[in-house]
Amino acid sequence: MTGVSAADPGTAGATTLPRLFASWVADYGAEPALSRRVDDVFTAFTYEELDRRASVLALALARTLGVRRGELVALISDNRPEWMVCSLAIHFLGAVDVPRASDTPPDILEAILRHAEPAVVIVEDAAQLTQVREALPGLRAAVIIDGPLGGGDPAAAAGPSPTGDRARSLYTLAELMALGEAAWPESAVEIERRRAEVLPEDLATIIYTSGTTGAPKGVALTHANYGLNLLELPKLLHIERERVLTLLQPWHALERQMQLMYLSKGCCVHYSNVLHLRGDLMAVRPVVMASVPELWVKLYKGVFLRIDGLKPARRRLVRWLVARSLASARARRTLSGREPAVRRRGPVRRAGAYAWALVQAAALAPFHALADRLVFREVRAGLGGRLRFPCVGGGPLPDAVDEFFDAAGMPLLEGYGMTEAIVVIAMRDPHRRMLRTAGRVIRGVEHRLADENGRPCRPGDVGRLHVRGPNIMRGYYKDPQRTAEVLSADGWLDTRDLALVHADGSLRVLGRLDDTLVLTNGENVNAPYLENELCASEWFDRAVVVGEGRPYLAAFVAPSRAHLEGLARSLGLPADEPAALIADERVVKHYRSLVNAISGDRRRFAPYERVHRVRLWLEEFRVGRELSQTLKLRRHEFLHLYSGEIDELYAP
Repeated sequence: MTGVSAADPGTAGATTLPRLFASWVADYGAEPALSRRVDDVFTAFTYEELDRRASVLALALARTLGVRRGELVALISDNRPEWMVCSLAIHFLGAVDVPRASDTPPDILEAILRHAEPAVVIVEDAAQLTQVREALPGLRAAVIIDGPLGGGDPAAAAGPSPTGDRARSLYTLAELMALGEAAWPESAVEIERRRAEVLPEDLATIIYTSGTTGAPKGVALTHANYGLNLLELPKLLHIERERVLTLLQPWHALERQMQLMYLSKGCCVHYSNVLHLRGDLMAVRPVVMASVPELWVKLYKGVFLRIDGLKPARRRLVRWLVARSLASARARRTLSGREPAVRRRGPVRRAGAYAWALVQAAALAPFHALADRLVFREVRAGLGGRLRFPCVGGGPLPDAVDEFFDAAGMPLLEGYGMTEAIVVIAMRDPHRRMLRTAGRVIRGVEHRLADENGRPCRPGDVGRLHVRGPNIMRGYYKDPQRTAEVLSADGWLDTRDLALVHADGSLRVLGRLDDTLVLTNGENVNAPYLENELCASEWFDRAVVVGEGRPYLAAFVAPSRAHLEGLARSLGLPADEPAALIADERVVKHYRSLVNAISGDRRRFAPYERVHRVRLWLEEFRVGRELSQTLKLRRHEFLHLYSGEIDELYAP
């Protein structure tokens, strides 16, 4: 199956980030652009101020550190206004930023720096400098965003470089800004010239992937690659001058592109983090926020955790009302044409489904209203009360979570994309949100699905997804072999994702080809989908499904500590000895029955997808081992680390 969104991409990719940003400043110059907490109060500065700060820093980077067009500058920082200032300054010079978060595991950061070989590195604090210098013996200069307290010597705070030379190769960001300001009156024209010289085909950034299937790969993206999303996303969201909250790390392709999209429409970007999210949601009351599915899974579980804290009779009533409201929401989706179907139904079946949905919607409306009063209203208020565009990316949403927030009047805008296509390939239409899908492929992007033999798929069949458009990367940096494996000569990118297209044209991404388990009976199992549905249960924190080359599925499940302790108390077992708890046959039987109930749901899973054996798991999942830095399971690493435990699960 081949499809293309009907549009002329036209100007998409025909300009550069410096030119685009200049147009945004012209449109919104005196309005607030970036805001962060200062003494517990959000304080903003304007588009004009952002332009001036980035330009002044660009001048200092060029004059003082010698940054030239095409040079790589590593930007190792968390999500904060200074990140955007530094990134824009790098782009204004036609240089290339290499972003990463400050908490990147040392081995991953070292591998990235050694491979990229940036000429200059910008770090968040002096503690990172020792590792940076060891990885880059030829480093020309480094910049510290948060300089030493009291204005001390940053070089002294960081210790000597490997060569023992501490001559002006190290600056704080404040020092560079001061040098840029001093030179600005007579040198502003230099930055104007440098900004004008940047071309659409010039590299803008190299984003290293999170490494779920091996060593991180450097995705090389041009200024032109950014254009399509910046053109099409605002058409989907219809936002302008709205208050937005940013939560994800900006080295993630999704968050980076969303922040640029916000700025393109005059929005004020408020910077937050997971520690302050609850308070910041109430203070900012955002209209838009991008996040990963994990946030919504946690919110979903939190709701049921609070429900479980009610007295037994009230708990049963509230859970019953929520279940009725989910059925009511499903009926209303059917009536409005928002319930996805793989293939079109005939007129008789459509009429029957519509009539039944009409009866259900009418009968269940009072219960839905009561559930809204007791549960859903509080959920919406806790998110600030004004959130209309909760954008979700980075992985598929569990169906249970998706359906819950739809019933709560907070339907999530799931999207699908990848760094190699910077970044959004498909996204739900806010005005016609199709659950359990990633929406339609955005205008200007071609897509096709091929079966295992490379033949085009029929509508509704599962196939390997390929995409092509002006947003597709140039390739993997310094890695032509890997580039050739995924990018064809005529521009088609092999996403290595399995997907199908619903009858209405919405895309459903089922998971990575690498995550598909093939059983000995030849059946293919989409492991991430099953794992997501297990993890949506408040009883589980994480799950890993195994079964490659085996006759049936088994699973490692990490029980929720709160529910495990509650189960212990109900069974009269000591709650402070979790290792002894998970060895108790009654506990194991309880969790096995929960897993069987979920995986045995015939509405969502085939009989061969049922989990037959379960191992309770208390081990921590660690970034850099079992998890990537984006908290995705590194499946091959897990299978390697715990091969013995997997064999035990299948022992006679």
